[in-house]
Amino acid sequence: MISRKRRYWIGYFECFLILVTCCCLITPSSWAADSAAAAKKVTQIVAHRGASTERPENTLAALHQAIAVGATATEVDVRTSKDGKLFLLHDSTLDRTTSGKGKATDLTLAELKKLDAGSWFDPKYRNQHIPTLAEALLAGRGKIDLLLDLKEQGNSYAEHVAAEVRKFGDPKKTIVGVRSVEQAKLFRRLLPEARQLGLIPNPEAIDSFAQAGVEMIRLWPRWLVDETVVTRVQKAKVKLHLNGTTGVTKEVLMLLPYHPDSLSSDDPGELIRSLQKISRPRG
Repeated sequence: MISRKRRYWIGYFECFLILVTCCCLITPSSWAADSAAAAKKVTQIVAHRGASTERPENTLAALHQAIAVGATATEVDVRTSKDGKLFLLHDSTLDRTTSGKGKATDLTLAELKKLDAGSWFDPKYRNQHIPTLAEALLAGRGKIDLLLDLKEQGNSYAEHVAAEVRKFGDPKKTIVGVRSVEQAKLFRRLLPEARQLGLIPNPEAIDSFAQAGVEMIRLWPRWLVDETVVTRVQKAKVKLHLNGTTGVTKEVLMLLPYHPDSLSSDDPGELIRSLQKISRPRG
């Protein structure tokens, strides 16, 4: 019978052998080279709600900062006011990011425009207000792609969004974040020139969204514990988007082994610097 102490050292030695084997198979130089190659594969840098680390989210200030730091796209959240106008706000309520309270869609656009959407972030942004979708499209036109996170469903909402994109933006520089297969099919008809990002509800929906024609699928980091999920995206022949937050090198290195085509960050400038650093390995 093996003693507890001996079992401990046998287990320790087995772990040591595994570590040595991994180090032999994946050397620092080869790991750095793989990371560099994966970093170069990332062609889309999405500013999450604009450059929301540096400016109040979903405001024109955040959008302009995303452009300034070199993001290729900015994500914005689209809702409908009480009087049928499209505006940008992530939360369903006003309390967190504005001077207002209650449900945002219960207010008219004129009422929404009176609210301070910047002081919660920093008093110097007290002049920032809730933008309309039209204002965001005009501000980004010719400068940055707009990724529209659609917070509502239905034909009338989709038709309204599509009409605004055609009037104030550029369909070819628009990415529609669709949350259902039906919505994907609807926007493929309404805005055939636009790209689509499948904001899938669960990994089981990968194939159905891909068959609906989306060009890219977003996976939540928590889903990546299942090693088959990324493989399923690859087999569906669509691109992969992963969400980050800080954009720091450590975070990016955790995402690159999955070989994403697109990454998002609250700090797109930091994400760009991290990718540039990783893409230039030094031995």
